[in-house]
Amino acid sequence: FARISSSAASVPPLRAEILWPFVVVLSIFVALKVAGWDEGRVFVLGAVTAQALVLWRNLPRAARDLTSISSGHARLLVWPVTITLVLIALQLILANPLFTQRLVSAGCIFVLVVMLFGMRREKQIMGAVMKGVRSTRPLSSPVPLMRVNALFAAALLCLNEMLIASGSLTVWMSAMVIVLLMLRSAYWFVVLLVTPEGDDEGQTGRAA
Repeated sequence: FARISSSAASVPPLRAEILWPFVVVLSIFVALKVAGWDEGRVFVLGAVTAQALVLWRNLPRAARDLTSISSGHARLLVWPVTITLVLIALQLILANPLFTQRLVSAGCIFVLVVMLFGMRREKQIMGAVMKGVRSTRPLSSPVPLMRVNALFAAALLCLNEMLIASGSLTVWMSAMVIVLLMLRSAYWFVVLLVTPEGDDEGQTGRAA
């Protein structure tokens, strides 16, 4: 119980920079729908805006992280960014809400498959890492992030399909915002819960 309470208390709070993209997307969706725009086009525009905001917010950080590893690694972002921009363009051209919704499912399936394949080699990789480490200090157990990521990718996939089945774009848009915010908190709660004791502070610092 103490471990659960500690993990719940250590979940990073929802800061303004996390909340404002959701507010912007919902505001665009509601405003254009009230203005009489076609619901399908409004939905696609709101979803594309969300994707653009995520790209704009995370791209500089990803480039910084890759550059800190090696000066040439930032070029690895070219393909993911290109694919994302192509998918955004396709959504705007097709203006098909179901296509946009299925892209969410496709993304979840992709992450789930990558995590499942990674889990198959996780023991070998960690074994090689532990074997190569020489330290007088006992090593903490690795955090099973691949399993956590796979769990939440599967959960989001199921929730997305349930929202698609509801048949309402308004319900999908509103519920997805709430679901993503809840999943973020739940994700860090689980990560902190499975983190070996003594490493919680470092994990929370990275989560913030």
